This record gives sequence, C-alpha cells and structure tokens, in this order.
Amino acid sequence: MKKMIALTFLYAVTVFVPVHMMHAASAPQTPVTLKSWTPLPGIEGDFDFLAVDLKRDHLFVAAEEHHTVEVFEASTGKHLQSITGVKTPHTLAYVPEKDELIVADGGDSSCLFFSAADFHRVDRVQLIDGSVTGKTDSPDVGYFDAKKHLFFIGNGGKSANLPYSEIAEINVDTHAIVGRIRVEGINLEAIAVDDANDKLYVNIRDKKQIGVVDLKTSQVVDTWTTPDLNLNTSMAFDQANHRLFVVGRKPGLLYAFDMNTGKVVDKQSCVNIADGMIWDPQMKRIYVAGSQGLSIFRQESKDRYSKVADLPTNGGKTALLIPELNQLYVIHPKTTIDDAGLLVYRVNQ
Repeated sequence: MKKMIALTFLYAVTVFVPVHMMHAASAPQTPVTLKSWTPLPGIEGDFDFLAVDLKRDHLFVAAEEHHTVEVFEASTGKHLQSITGVKTPHTLAYVPEKDELIVADGGDSSCLFFSAADFHRVDRVQLIDGSVTGKTDSPDVGYFDAKKHLFFIGNGGKSANLPYSEIAEINVDTHAIVGRIRVEGINLEAIAVDDANDKLYVNIRDKKQIGVVDLKTSQVVDTWTTPDLNLNTSMAFDQANHRLFVVGRKPGLLYAFDMNTGKVVDKQSCVNIADGMIWDPQMKRIYVAGSQGLSIFRQESKDRYSKVADLPTNGGKTALLIPELNQLYVIHPKTTIDDAGLLVYRVNQ
C-alpha cells in the first residue's frame, strides 16, 4: 500500500497519491469507491476495450500495443494470464451461446474467434483485402448485438486507403459476413444499436457527424451534428428515454441528443480524450472515461444531466460496468513512475 501512483486530473494537473489515499479519496458518499488496483508490470502502451465472461468470472482487456488480450478474475481484479496470437486487439465481445471470445484485430485486418474455455483460435474472418486496396485495413470499433447475434465492426476508410468506410455485419453463430453498410467518412468511432427501432448509430469523426443507419435496408438515412461537436469518439444510449449520448474531445464535452429529432437537449463539460462511455439505466448514471480521469453524471430528467464526480484514473480512458458484480473497471497505461494497471471500483447507491 506504500506504492505511489501518478494520477492525472482535469486540466492535465498531475499529482502523486499513495494507493491507500486513493481509497480514502473515493469515500462511500461518492458514486464509486476504489476497491483494488492490479499492477501489470512489463505491459506498455495503450489499452482498448473490455469484455466479460460471467460464467468463468473472466474479465478481458485488449492490450493493443502489447499485442495481447489480458485476462483477469472479474470479481477480484486478479491478473490471470495473457492471450497471445493477436496483433492489435481493439473491440472485444464474449458470446455465451458459442462460448467464444471475439477480437477485432486491427493489425490483422480481421475478426478473430477464440474458445473461451482454453483460448485457442477457432476461426478468422477476413475483412477488407489489403492486396486489393494496397494498404492494410485496421478494424477497430465494434458493437455486439446479443439479441440479433451480430457483431458490427467498422473498417475501411483511411486505414484501408479508401475514401469511405464500411461496417461489416458478422453472424457470430456462423462466423460469416452477412452484410456491409457503407458510410461516407474515413474515420468511424463508437457504434450503438437500437434493436427496438432497427437503427444503428455511428460516430463519423472526420466529418463531425453522427450517422443514423436503417438496419432494415443497411443504409445511412440521416446524419446529425451540432456546431461545436469535435472529435466525437464515445457513444452510449438510453433506450427508455430515447436519448443518445456522444462525447467529443478538445474540449471534452458530453452531448445528449433526442433520438427522435437529432437535436441536442443538453451539453456538459467532461474529461478530455475520452475513449469510453457507459450508460447505467439502473442507477441513471453516465460514466465517461478519458485520459484526464472519470466523469460521472446523474440523469435528473431525460433532458437534464448533472456532474456528480470527477475522479483520477491514472490516464485510463476505457472502462466497463458489470452490473451483476456491482463493479466498474478502468484500465490505465504505464505512467512515468508506475506500472500499467486495472482499477476496480464498487458502485455505490
């Protein structure tokens, strides 16, 4: 407990706080309380998305620059092992019915399927063929639609030397591409799917737009924007109130869009360089994870949101909420004085 950790706050102010003081700072009256920190010595570079296998109590983290998927015990945060055989892992998804882990591998231009029992590779689905475009594709952001058994993965665009992007629809039962959605943009970020209305939403970051896709026709039917939207990266949505949440960068801003009109109903300042956002319908909270920390908002009404906390996270900008365990996870990279690590928070009422 005497080990020191570098914590980056808003406005890039860095201080050094012992682990035991981090626990004290995250007191029970705050929305979350830090339970544990698991160091990852020897792992450098950025991390990306997280996923969970509740049956085995496994938490998966994409260590994109370490070329592995790291496996933890979800309940405790204990590090268990590394999965190799990946190049640049990004979006992860666990499919309970198949007992498989899906990895969108940006360095391999593919989606990889692993057995969740022993982590051997089961299958590989090629996305865009680099021999045709002259440049390797780099699939990154994705979304697993558990209801439809589809994995949506953004690819093409700038990384594939193409003037447009695609969202591939992969059937997770057959491992086959069953559809492709063309998007006029070269940098796609977060994806959200509204099954109830057969709509998909995607951040088209290079155009400062949000694309609205009709999943019945696989066509972009509308685009939304707002005057100060910039580097829109993270996304989540509240289906009950039909509100779409989008976070931009430079500056860090959270927008709430009315999904019926495409208009912004509220805007709030948040941490900058966010790469992850979570909507918790039970607690009526939004968690925004960025390199400057974790911003937590409470939904006061469907058109009004208030910030309840800004917490340091050592630069961790991706997160996962596991309601079944009542825990929130943030993964952070190595700092100038500390190892990379996994932060595990208890969610308070």
